[in-house]
Amino acid sequence: MTHAAATDRSHSDAPTLAAWGFAVSLATLGTAILWNTNIGINWGVWITCVVIAFFAVLRDRYGSVGAPSLAAGSWAVVLAFGTAVTTDDARLAVLVIATLVLLAIALATAGDSSLDVLRPLVALQAPFAALALVFSGLAAEANGSARTARAPAVMSLVRTTAITVPIVLLLILLLAEADPMFAAARDALEHIVPDDFIARTFFFAVLLGVTLGACSTAQRGRLAAHEPTRAIGIVLGAPERRVLLSALATVMWLFVYSATVSLLKNPAAVAGSGITYAEYVHRGFAQLSVAATVVIGAILVTRRSWITADVWARPIAAAAIVGECGMIAMAFMRVVRYEQAYGYTTLRLYAQAYMIVLACMSGLLLLEIARRTQSARFAYHSATAALTILAACVFFNTDAWIVRENVERYAATGSLDTRYLVFDLSADATPALVESVRRLHEPERSDVIRMLRDRKETHGRDRSHGWYSWNYRARQSARAARALRGNSPL
Repeated sequence: MTHAAATDRSHSDAPTLAAWGFAVSLATLGTAILWNTNIGINWGVWITCVVIAFFAVLRDRYGSVGAPSLAAGSWAVVLAFGTAVTTDDARLAVLVIATLVLLAIALATAGDSSLDVLRPLVALQAPFAALALVFSGLAAEANGSARTARAPAVMSLVRTTAITVPIVLLLILLLAEADPMFAAARDALEHIVPDDFIARTFFFAVLLGVTLGACSTAQRGRLAAHEPTRAIGIVLGAPERRVLLSALATVMWLFVYSATVSLLKNPAAVAGSGITYAEYVHRGFAQLSVAATVVIGAILVTRRSWITADVWARPIAAAAIVGECGMIAMAFMRVVRYEQAYGYTTLRLYAQAYMIVLACMSGLLLLEIARRTQSARFAYHSATAALTILAACVFFNTDAWIVRENVERYAATGSLDTRYLVFDLSADATPALVESVRRLHEPERSDVIRMLRDRKETHGRDRSHGWYSWNYRARQSARAARALRGNSPL
């Protein structure tokens, strides 16, 4: 009987020990490499350790990680290491937020085995659901620890520590002025305890609470069981949906025809038009993207009522989507023409990236229409396309590409917005700027060199020297800046 009770107790203590072990280790590592330092490879390292620990807990409880948690955790690791290859503050913020949201999705969908649960509503609720799970797991651990702390041996140890440690510290401080040995002990304590001890301890406590609550919930907590995927959307009658889809298709194709004719006629060449060709192609590409989004949204929310049974609505919807793809192509080409006239910027590049995401969603809708069924993974595949494009923009170094393309355009046109390249782009562009100086003529050459040196003096920020703040492009930028200061690039 005693042996059986001991076996049961050891078995119940194992999850607690595992949760506390993971939480203390992750909080210690996070405090060591994340506190009061620049973000860099440290974020990727810490997120990877969190994901590995979380996967280990899920595998121990369920026998497998589960496809939703595996997909969300893997993407979190990929995006987290993006902070080690870019210095742009906006991109860093997006990467950190996206990483945290993906971790929340991984926790909220823990225990599920099908990717079908990765629906928009689940993703939107995931941060709040994950926060609730963390608090519930932390409360459960606190309750269990309180019961353990009431044991006589534990209470005796706590009372002994609480009484002895303060008295010993007080005696060391009092005797430090009278004896060199106690003075050395006091100095050692001052070196051990950093100046930001309270803030650092609070940071450690936050990381410990979050990781402990998540591990405890994944190990023993009650996780929400998501309902099987059901077809969602608005149910319309046959006249309503056919008229709506016909109107969408008509408007899309009328626009494609009119825009094609207008581009071929070059309205800027018409006397009295008062606009240049570049101004014409610039007008409306943001509105076109919004219009394409509206068309895709309308088809998404109504497809439940026609995709399987209405033989008339399906081809009309396909025509609307194809016309919408033509409108996206028109918007994309307008941005390309505007870039050719006025140069490349990050905003224009991101606009094109968004259009590519819309094109991917349109392709998924056409595939659903061809299969005559509403896919449960439309949101998952759309999010995968968006995350892939985001990762490509981060790892590819779009700022350096913008510099090179604008310099190529400068060689042909003689026009270059040097202030934008130096001050509006991030430090990711610095190596490409330094390399491009030799290709510039006066006064652009002198302007770029002067502004690069001024930017180093007024906007430069020294990074932490620890390995955990290492950033690939920050290192390249610093090397290029040193070369610019130490040697003439001419």
